[in-house]
Amino acid sequence: MMKKILVLFVFSFVFHLNSIAQTNEVTGPAFIDSANVVKSIALSKARLIPSDKKPKLYNPRNRGINRVVPGKGLPKTINPLLQTKMGEIQVKSPELTFDGAITRATPSDPTGAVGRDHYVNAWNSEFAIWDKAGNVLVPGSSLASIGGTFTNETDGDPIVFYDEPADRFILMQFSVNEGSSSPPALLFAVSQGSDPVNDGWYTYRFNLESLPDYPKISLWNGGYYITTNKDALAPQGQEIVYVLERDKMLQGEDDVRILGFPLPGIRNNGFYSPAGFSSVGAELPPPGNAPIIYLQDDEWAGVNQDHLKIWHINVNWDAVASSTIAESQEITSGVSPFTATFDGGSFQNLPQPGGGVDIDALQGAMMYMTQYRRFDDHNSVVMNFVVDVEPTAGKHAGIRWYELRQQADGQPWTVYQEGTYAPDASDRFSGSIGIDIRGNIGLGFTVVNDDVREPVFPSIRYTGRFSNDPLGIMSIDEQSIVEGESPQPRPEGRYGDYAHLSIDPVDGITFWHNGEFFRGQDRVNKVGVFSFSATEPNDIGAISLESPESSTLTANEQITVRLRNFGLNPQSDFEVSYSINGGAEVTEVFTDILEPESFANFTFTEPADLSEIGENYTITLSTNLEIDSNNSNDAIEAQVRNLPPRDVGVTSIDSPVTSEELTAGEQITVTIENFGGEPQQDIPVSYQVGNNAPIIETFEGAIGVGEFEVFTFDQTANFANPGRYPIEARTILEDDFEPSNDAETTSISNLDCIPNGSDCTAGDGIFYFELGEFLNERIPCTTGYIDFSEGSTDLDRSQGEFTVTVKTNFAEDDVERFSMWIDLNDNAVFESSERLITSEVIPEVNTEFSYDFSLPEDAKLGQHLLRIRAGDTSFSGDLNDPCSVMAYGTTHDYSVNIIDSTLDAEDFILNEAELVVVSSGNSQYRAIMETSFDEPLRITVHNVLGQKMIENQIVNDGDAYVYELDMSYAARGVYLLRVGTRDFGKVQRFIVK
Repeated sequence: MMKKILVLFVFSFVFHLNSIAQTNEVTGPAFIDSANVVKSIALSKARLIPSDKKPKLYNPRNRGINRVVPGKGLPKTINPLLQTKMGEIQVKSPELTFDGAITRATPSDPTGAVGRDHYVNAWNSEFAIWDKAGNVLVPGSSLASIGGTFTNETDGDPIVFYDEPADRFILMQFSVNEGSSSPPALLFAVSQGSDPVNDGWYTYRFNLESLPDYPKISLWNGGYYITTNKDALAPQGQEIVYVLERDKMLQGEDDVRILGFPLPGIRNNGFYSPAGFSSVGAELPPPGNAPIIYLQDDEWAGVNQDHLKIWHINVNWDAVASSTIAESQEITSGVSPFTATFDGGSFQNLPQPGGGVDIDALQGAMMYMTQYRRFDDHNSVVMNFVVDVEPTAGKHAGIRWYELRQQADGQPWTVYQEGTYAPDASDRFSGSIGIDIRGNIGLGFTVVNDDVREPVFPSIRYTGRFSNDPLGIMSIDEQSIVEGESPQPRPEGRYGDYAHLSIDPVDGITFWHNGEFFRGQDRVNKVGVFSFSATEPNDIGAISLESPESSTLTANEQITVRLRNFGLNPQSDFEVSYSINGGAEVTEVFTDILEPESFANFTFTEPADLSEIGENYTITLSTNLEIDSNNSNDAIEAQVRNLPPRDVGVTSIDSPVTSEELTAGEQITVTIENFGGEPQQDIPVSYQVGNNAPIIETFEGAIGVGEFEVFTFDQTANFANPGRYPIEARTILEDDFEPSNDAETTSISNLDCIPNGSDCTAGDGIFYFELGEFLNERIPCTTGYIDFSEGSTDLDRSQGEFTVTVKTNFAEDDVERFSMWIDLNDNAVFESSERLITSEVIPEVNTEFSYDFSLPEDAKLGQHLLRIRAGDTSFSGDLNDPCSVMAYGTTHDYSVNIIDSTLDAEDFILNEAELVVVSSGNSQYRAIMETSFDEPLRITVHNVLGQKMIENQIVNDGDAYVYELDMSYAARGVYLLRVGTRDFGKVQRFIVK
């Protein structure tokens, strides 16, 4: 039985004194071989083998071993580079979109490259050729149709590549050869001319010693460079990067050589994919120092700081044994911390609408391609990979992207700009990035969101930036290539496994992006063609409102708009206008010179009246150039609110948190936010625990408009007794404009135990929980324990049975089980008699299973803690001991509110009340129950033996029922206090110490 292995890593922390660490490890080729050419006829004359439409799972292997060190690595908070909103610049929709493939291959592996006259598209394990208007020239056919060494070879992982300096297309795939005497191999087809339909192909087969999984091709002077996910369990010393003799391949010569190199010092997390710098454009870089790059995540064993690692390959085709690979740079300066690992490295990570399994985030890979381009005064390379932008709060996939620059050939590479694109709550991944001849960057990617209110099935979109935009920001408003229609249909969760963006060599500015979405059971590869560089001579427009911003506004506000010249010609003396809420336009003239593809700010001399407090103003801004060739980007609308001067509120209660050792002197810490339009200081703030008297203090600092500050009260609170404590905190600002946003509530618990420290990185435990109105779909692993008791759901005890639905990410041999308790007596101890589900089997991974349970007929009404535990019962740790730490699993706490719909109106009112018992010290207690019920009630106190200690009548004093208890003569122990009618009451447990 396959099982997780707990490995203890000893790692040495090294402080990088320099941003670029030069190393000395140099090695020669680990593998040298050659292959002969086998020519094939032109596809226009060949017998095309039809596409195989049968569903097929391709290459479900080579995942490697989990090398994440739990708790290691930065960042510990939200990703520091996070772009939190989409760009504002409006651009045209895609110029062309078409279905490149419709298949049921899992995954489809979409790839395609554009040439001067053709677009060649491939997927598992087929290909098609189109003209650049989207017309089919060679219909979808098996890759075996190419002939030569491709005959009868359809194992997958295809890549299409266009070699612009040679004006040739290359098709690459691997050969697994399972059950065959032939070894695994890399297969190549090189078009004999610029026409992939009519010119025929040279084909090659390079036999290797083990499977070259996930191969990716790049171009550098001196060869074609191939990176792989080869020997993932032990990459050190193995050949995992290959160089092919490009000049001979282009001529169709025999005895084309292949060299295989290791990557000295590489660290990975099982699956991995380095990348070669791939030259785009007509000019090749100088020979030598061909760069290979890979991310190094400090969450991995052996990596002490997040960085980008570069190796240089130098090939000598005249004496191949003297060829070398060397560690060149470890770039740390300009590389902000990132978390590039999801779920310990598994292939199922991101939830999607419609249920089913989570889909693969494609982690551990420098996403294809890593495009290198030469400019007059520098060299640039762009790259991207997926990161978790909120690693401590749950999975949220975003795209970390980089532009590295080299000031001259042979100089070190440095980070020119970096960014993390995750502008909303959706997950973004499977990126492919490119840089055009003007330095503008395009980024295609997949987006998915399982939010039931705004679901997004896996969809393909793009964004980008202009070369003169502020660094680190994708400034272009996100555009859609295609919106998904269905979830990923297969149980394996595989997606992609990659996307592919290439740049049209004719104009150097048009991006062709190919990615995967779903239509029912079909996987569809959608090609989207887009450009945002200037193509028209005269094209200007408004792109953003620079001022004013939302604040306390006046009747004399100046309006400033940012303008952009989208065209090729400089512009001057054109009209610029604004209007407020659709009113009369104010028109003035921009008299400066706005250079091509640049921006400038323009401030109107006529001010605007924005003085009405609380009003949302819509400001329309536009340009009017008489010879403008594209009026669709002339105008924008912006929203500005006149904020009330005084409006603050508590937005979170930050401490204390649920624990098992809370004390009688816990500090209360809150966050206060200024929602208003003027800075505020000396703000009265209060907190109230249960029905205790509010504690009021003053925050004496200043909070700017739209800012927040953290405030800790001087007076502490008592949470020493086990149980659940509701807390409310609020601001009490005089003349506050909007009292509804003043307060925040939460609850914490002083628990008998918190079983922290279980390992859930392999998927053991609960990762989906649904009960009543409580739905928790994206449960992170963390340390195996999470407190979710702040929320609650109603359980009507009169209904009999209830259903809880759960999902795990690991299930094997019926050992993955779960149990559930409800603390019905509210003593913060989950007793055996309160266990309502015992050791139920969760039989499959990533599948929702529902289980029924019942409440006791006399279950006490009101709020109670619920604990659910799940894990691998074949290892140590007792699942049914709510306090033991399981080796593999999770423990989560929730809250439930037990009601009874059969009760009469008076009982309903009492049910809404909350009874608390507060210690005043010296064995003095106060029982408090706030309610609108005003009839006399009875109060009783029993000891745990059932003996009645007190019985009395209690009346409402107008705000609450309050009763003082002197327990100084009572024995130490647990007591039960009840307030209610003879038929219905609220019960609270308290302890006399």
